[in-house]
Amino acid sequence: MERESPARALLVAAEQVRAQYRNMPTAFISNAIVSFILCYALRETVAAERLGSWLVAVYLWVLWRGLLWRAFNRIRPQAAHIERWRLLGIVGSGTLGLIWGVGGIILYVPGSLSSQFLLLIVQFGMGSGAAFASASSLPSFLAYLYPSLLMSSVPFFSEGDPVHVSLGVMLVLFIAATTHFTIGISRTIRDAVKLRFENVELIDELRQASEAKSRFLASASHDLRQPLHALGFFVDALPEHTRPAGMPVVDNIRRSVDAMEDLFNALLDVSRLDAGVVETRAATVPVADILERVRFEFEPQARQKGLTLSVVRTTALVHSDPSLLERIIRNFVSNAVRYTERGGIVVGCRPRAATLRIEVWDTGRGIPPDKHQEIFQEFCQLDNPERDRRNGLGLGLAIVERVARLLNHPIELRSQIDKGSRFTVTVPRGRPEDQVSTAGPAQLPLDADVAGTLILLIDDEIAVRDGMQAQMRRWRCEVISAGSGDEMIRTVSGLQHPPDLIVSDYRLRGEENGIRLVTRLREEFNADIPALIVTGDTGPERLREARASGLHILHKPLNPARLRALIASVRLAKSA
Repeated sequence: MERESPARALLVAAEQVRAQYRNMPTAFISNAIVSFILCYALRETVAAERLGSWLVAVYLWVLWRGLLWRAFNRIRPQAAHIERWRLLGIVGSGTLGLIWGVGGIILYVPGSLSSQFLLLIVQFGMGSGAAFASASSLPSFLAYLYPSLLMSSVPFFSEGDPVHVSLGVMLVLFIAATTHFTIGISRTIRDAVKLRFENVELIDELRQASEAKSRFLASASHDLRQPLHALGFFVDALPEHTRPAGMPVVDNIRRSVDAMEDLFNALLDVSRLDAGVVETRAATVPVADILERVRFEFEPQARQKGLTLSVVRTTALVHSDPSLLERIIRNFVSNAVRYTERGGIVVGCRPRAATLRIEVWDTGRGIPPDKHQEIFQEFCQLDNPERDRRNGLGLGLAIVERVARLLNHPIELRSQIDKGSRFTVTVPRGRPEDQVSTAGPAQLPLDADVAGTLILLIDDEIAVRDGMQAQMRRWRCEVISAGSGDEMIRTVSGLQHPPDLIVSDYRLRGEENGIRLVTRLREEFNADIPALIVTGDTGPERLREARASGLHILHKPLNPARLRALIASVRLAKSA
């Protein structure tokens, strides 16, 4: 059996003492009330001075106990300083036990069975109450019970007749039974407290493991993205150096690189959501626009599988972040198309008073009830033990769960085996007067002309720098590359005019990073030069820092066509 550590034993003991002090008001209030009622009932059979002196003793104890309880709650002692308060609790219980034990003697009325039975019933009741009020601190309970009931049994044994002796014996037996009962309760309370602290420690260990996993993922992701990032640019340049017979091989390499990019991008999405760097921009928009874009994207895939994809017309407005809401619906529809073999998919809306339920129905294989929560976890894929990439990565619904939580949009799943599933997201409805246009910015062509753009390229990985530089020069850009900020400063010292764009890796050698380097280069040229930060980091802290910089952030592996479009957009903004 595993031994309890001293630190945990101290925490458990402290929590037991806190439980005792939490129950103190019940104890001192009930003592104040019961003692007064008892004295009132015995006022005609017991001398007034006895009643008065005993009642004063009880109320002095109540006052002291109340002050002790108030001091404890004001100070809120830590576990390391709890022993003094535990001892004060035991002393207080023992003092009360003596007061009631003395009361059992001086309030005993010989020859008055009614008074005796009243006293006996009160003592039984107070002992039972103590079992619950002080069970968390067994020494305090025993310090009260034994003096109160053993002293109270003395007058009954002194009478000598069978009835009174039997009542005395019953008091002793009650002590034994109550002690046994309270020991069990005390052990249960202690075990419950221990279990609570074990759970807290386990949660803390899981949190630390999760943070370690995130740090490992961030580090490994960066190291793996670097060669993959360079590979993308080299593969993009291959067609110019490949004979027609070799193009199928190039196409297969391109598909493999695309598959790796999909995995990294999905992992990045999860990391960004966990890092809390995804900002929401709520607006009132027509949900039909979102659904139409989703239909346009997935209808060809559905038709290729012989499925129908229907979107029910709607004029409803929703108040949400359009791009994030579209991400949820896209993942719902993507899953439906992927896992439906016959029939079709229907996307529609159900209006409620203040919300709109956007539902995606399919006639797929269905999801077992015991898997309804599991499928929203990372890398969970049902019926895909071989991890066939064509069946997805198992991250889509994990992203959905995080995005829905971020937007505070409840999601719901209903499914029947061999009949299909229905995924639902509930979104607040929007008001017509708040509607905004959902038209996005004009998309630049992927082959936009970027010739003549002067770019400063900084990356400490030679392969990455060479791959990006070769690609940019194919686009007829002027490129000055360097592996560090100092090297770049020396290289550009003779330039007559500022560059058009800075493209820098985020993580450079030593303490240097791309954000600080951009600031340094802008100061060097005394100009607000447009800049792109390229990063392979997925660590939450780094993502937050990158987001806070206000610079445009691109994530490795970077699609060359996207980089070209961004360079073109910089030229367009500069000429505007």
